[in-house]
Amino acid sequence: MDSKKIGICMIGAGLRSNVTRLLFGKHSNVKLVSICDPDHKRAAERVESLGFNDVKIFSQCEEAINQPGVDWVMIFSPNTCHAGHIMAALKAGKNVFTEKPMATTIEDCEEVFKAFNNSNCQLVTGFVLRYSPIYRKVKELLDAGTIGKIISVEADENLSVELGAYIMKNWRRLRANAGPYILEKCCHDLDLLSWFIGSLPCKTASFGGLNFYLPENDYLRIEHTKSDGTGPFNYYPDPNAVESPFTCDKDIVDNQVIILEYRNGVRATFHTSMSNPIPERRMYISGSEGTLVLSYGKISVRRIGEEAVRYYDLEITDGHAGGDQVIMDEFYKAMMGELPPKSTGLEGLESAVIALSIDKAQRSNTVVDIESIWQKLGH
Repeated sequence: MDSKKIGICMIGAGLRSNVTRLLFGKHSNVKLVSICDPDHKRAAERVESLGFNDVKIFSQCEEAINQPGVDWVMIFSPNTCHAGHIMAALKAGKNVFTEKPMATTIEDCEEVFKAFNNSNCQLVTGFVLRYSPIYRKVKELLDAGTIGKIISVEADENLSVELGAYIMKNWRRLRANAGPYILEKCCHDLDLLSWFIGSLPCKTASFGGLNFYLPENDYLRIEHTKSDGTGPFNYYPDPNAVESPFTCDKDIVDNQVIILEYRNGVRATFHTSMSNPIPERRMYISGSEGTLVLSYGKISVRRIGEEAVRYYDLEITDGHAGGDQVIMDEFYKAMMGELPPKSTGLEGLESAVIALSIDKAQRSNTVVDIESIWQKLGH
């Protein structure tokens, strides 16, 4: 049994906080000390689901953070709350694990990163796909020079109708809660691109709009809802969701295309949409000596001159392609001082700045110079 005891404060008791079951369930020396959520009933349910019965519940994050015995603060609150909660934890001298994104404005990203650099605390960003075996295999192949130097990348994240409707029915449909869609949902993909390419983008252009989740298409929801209330537009249960993703108020896009140019000369395109009976998350990476294609659990590689395509099949398990279990396992090792975290405040800053620059390009219909932002941030 591990002798080092670790106390956790959890901020936000929503769906994503359930990933902590993979931490608490394996390590008896890690204890939930306090939890903060304005919905005390939901907080109590999360405490019970994790197997604890003596956890204090608070509505104010500072009270929860400053409870005796708290070593780490784990943040699962809505996106626009992240910056404030991270700052409060760092101010109290606590280490932080935060769900993505770090913040929803570039100014807040800068303030959080400064506070992190001026602290003696750790800051881990929950970029769970960096922990997934399939994406780690891609990184391994690229770093080994399997396809030579990367020239260009074509990537996409096209959501199922079920997931798209879920987003358009809950708090994520409003920028005031979640920030822009490219930040809320696709910051994972942007982080992977930077990781694989080994560089940061210096400029971007983007086009997007709301073309599917419009009132005139509400007939689709009615047509595909069964007598028991189930259907593709009601697939994920959410007691706080609105009735229709088509007629509700919203201010995010449901489709977007993006062009990125990186400092090292690599160019990438990214496409995302939220209304697909055939969902896909894919990357086509063109190199100087070959090509690598990633699609769900299969990696296809062929070098120039090779007779056949090589395939790497990795079993895709639940929880972000197996990343949920790995990120909690490695987070535990980071807390114990056995392993440095794979995604820190630096990666959190970079992904958020990229996403917010893309959003600015789309909304202003201009090419945005990201390099000027990096220079201001000392990057």
